[in-house]
Amino acid sequence: MFGSRHHVSIWPARGGRKVQFRCSCGARGWETDSSARARQMGNDHIAKANAKRK
Repeated sequence: MFGSRHHVSIWPARGGRKVQFRCSCGARGWETDSSARARQMGNDHIAKANAKRK
């Protein structure tokens, strides 16, 4: 997403067995077993943030 202030990356959650997304704005997602699910939560976060800007 060009021009977005949000950049999401996937990180290991506490304990190391699960993952969560972390956004450049400081938001963090729920811990999940699936990195694909964490990525989807991150994309949802970006979409909601961009909708608020409009």
